[in-house]
Amino acid sequence: MTPTGRAVLLLGILAYAASTLWGLVELRLVGVTCVGILLAALPWLLLPMHVDADLRLRPPRTTAGEAVEVALTATNRGSLPLWQPLVRVPVGDRTTWVRMPSLGRGARERATVTVDGLVRGVLPVGPATAVRADPLGLLHRPVRWGDARELFVRPVMVLVPSLGSGQARDLEGTPSDRVSMSDLAFHALREYVPGDDLRHVHWRSSARAGELLVRQYHDTRRNHATVVVDADPASYPTPEGFELAASVAASLLVCAAREEYDVSLACGSVQSTALPAPTVLDATCRIAPEPDAGPWAEQVLSALRLAPETSVLLLVTGGATDPEALARTTATLPADVRVVVLRAAPGEAAGLVRLHGHDTVTVGRLGELPGLMAAAS
Repeated sequence: MTPTGRAVLLLGILAYAASTLWGLVELRLVGVTCVGILLAALPWLLLPMHVDADLRLRPPRTTAGEAVEVALTATNRGSLPLWQPLVRVPVGDRTTWVRMPSLGRGARERATVTVDGLVRGVLPVGPATAVRADPLGLLHRPVRWGDARELFVRPVMVLVPSLGSGQARDLEGTPSDRVSMSDLAFHALREYVPGDDLRHVHWRSSARAGELLVRQYHDTRRNHATVVVDADPASYPTPEGFELAASVAASLLVCAAREEYDVSLACGSVQSTALPAPTVLDATCRIAPEPDAGPWAEQVLSALRLAPETSVLLLVTGGATDPEALARTTATLPADVRVVVLRAAPGEAAGLVRLHGHDTVTVGRLGELPGLMAAAS
């Protein structure tokens, strides 16, 4: 019952009660008329409606802030025509209305509506719901048409030309320009530095040189870039900070895929690896701060367990993350994995520093990311 219908019903009850109390026949007539109008509206709701409907999204994937076209195609399978049905189509937490053309028996019609200003996420679209109502709008009944769809709204992204100058692992296992301590393709000797594995010490050469020398190896493993987004809400003073982090992560994933890396994404309970790049990129639509995400170091170690073959580790966090916590986390990472820490801090000045052998990048605006990554070593 619509607000108008409830008002008519209340008027009828009050008029009939007043007629009984004061004996006024006119008020009784008003009450009976109100009830009669409501009863006359019932058949409009009871008429059968058999419609095959299909929702289509164009495009099925879009970017935050962009628009999408929702097309509803309906075929009347019932025995009665439908006069310009009004259809409600939810898009996320928003409701759009579509006025369909009249549908005769067996007729098929299509109507479209454009929804803009979308926010990042996986938005349910539909199911479409037709509203059956009487001519006076006293009663209405929703009738579901078809099934719901999912709309993937990805973060805003920028073109990052390269992940930086430190990458160069070959897909087919041929030697690259990057040296590593983890492979069997011998490359050269160098001086020992604290932290090197003593198993790689070349004792004969060390004895001749009078100092410890260790073997270096060409890295012949397959490229794999893992992006870890800090899911701790405390790392982001504002919601805009996390959205900037999501945009940074998506931009890096696209860059890595273009450079023919395998890609992985980890953010709290959202973990995606060993999947095509578009599927991993879709996962950026689902990431969100999680109060029980755990300490930053545990999140990073969990990502490395997810993708143990990682060669480039991109750690994306917020502006409120403790620098000491970042230092402790990066200090425990494997020496042959290139690590870049990216702080998504809206409003802060862009910056690039090298701490504990790893680049730490501060991104105040998304447009600064390409230049910062180009400067990273």
